[in-house]
Amino acid sequence: MAEHDHHHHHHGPWTHEQLQHLENPEREKLMPREPVLAALNPQLGEKIADVGAGLGWLTFPLAVAVGESGAVLAIDPSQDGIRAIRDKAQQQQLPQVETLERSAEDTGLPADYVDGILWHTMYHDVGNRPRAIGEMFRILKSGGRWVIVDWVKENTESGPPITVRLSPDEVRSEVETAGFQVTRQWKAGPVTWGLTVEKP
Repeated sequence: MAEHDHHHHHHGPWTHEQLQHLENPEREKLMPREPVLAALNPQLGEKIADVGAGLGWLTFPLAVAVGESGAVLAIDPSQDGIRAIRDKAQQQQLPQVETLERSAEDTGLPADYVDGILWHTMYHDVGNRPRAIGEMFRILKSGGRWVIVDWVKENTESGPPITVRLSPDEVRSEVETAGFQVTRQWKAGPVTWGLTVEKP
């Protein structure tokens, strides 16, 4: 792959610079967590899949919300990211965090298993989207919700090239084709949009 400025990429090993970038406090301004958590609305005892979890930016707030009776399945193909999440979960004594070094296309989870799914700034980054969307449909319980947050399709100071970004309408059409229903579209932050999607 060409070496371009792709900080957010989940493919291959993370560089130290990328790890730093992902834990950067500026990120909270750029990508506030509160609206995302409010949209997903995790409840005590629920199972939530955090797909493309990175270093656990949202894994840990989700883990606190679902409690020890619940589970957050942090899924990422990056071994380094998964290891970082596992270590932090042990330090913070959060046994409800389970890590899976897997891809969105093949999570290894049982069917109708999770109450909620989060994809945070990774939709544009998925290799085989139809397959990954089908996989989300398979693992989500009926009535379960999937929150998708991604970069606005305009030039912003940071983030992926505009050529790989998707508008909410493009994403809506892809997920509806797979049988999902879009229940809400919202502004997630200064540079991101959100979609809340349900499995009928």
